[in-house]
Amino acid sequence: MRPQLRRWIESTGAQLLVVDPDADDGVLARAMAGRGVHVTWVGSTLDALIAYGRTDPHAVVVAPDAPGIAPADFVGLIRGHGSPYVIAGAADHPGDSGPLLLAGAAAVLPRPYAAQRLWELITHAPRSVADHARLEFGPIELDATAYRVRVHGERIPDLPLKEFELLRALMLEAPGVVTDDELRDALWGAEGRRPGGNTIAMHATRLRARLAGVVDVRRIRGRGYSLTVG
Repeated sequence: MRPQLRRWIESTGAQLLVVDPDADDGVLARAMAGRGVHVTWVGSTLDALIAYGRTDPHAVVVAPDAPGIAPADFVGLIRGHGSPYVIAGAADHPGDSGPLLLAGAAAVLPRPYAAQRLWELITHAPRSVADHARLEFGPIELDATAYRVRVHGERIPDLPLKEFELLRALMLEAPGVVTDDELRDALWGAEGRRPGGNTIAMHATRLRARLAGVVDVRRIRGRGYSLTVG
């Protein structure tokens, strides 16, 4: 991923890595996406080491019963390679989170993970989401934490989620070009469901119509999309 697109991840508060063998079928990911946070969920600490290196997460939630290397050892490893905000997932017994706290976790979050409580924790972390969530390009201002777009200072009706994320990715690179593959990473993540170019084109067409006369969402054949001042 290019530095500009990595900066796009930071502009949304970076990624949240959840290490828990009990998947939630995307419920948390959908709830956090509206707040500008992308969730990567893995089932073991071994998979988490790979995901940690790939995503450089802002915060990490670790379940005390995650398989692989001991969760406390995993926390010690990632704390030695950066300063992520670590949250211990609470299991059936409160004492199970103790080793994670001793290893460097700063808070405990009960299961099932509530998006609002998680949001409160990561927005008060030292590397706060709110400090990295605002973008400006031409007359457009985008605030990922408030899920808000202003044009010439006036708030416009809320965009559908994928159009909001598409605008955010294009604003970060503007007026440069963002490739289709980079947009797939930005909107759907590097793993899992990755729709084809027609889906991206559909979202781009709708976004172009909403912002007509303000900016242009240009399709550069064979390369990708760019945002230019109209």
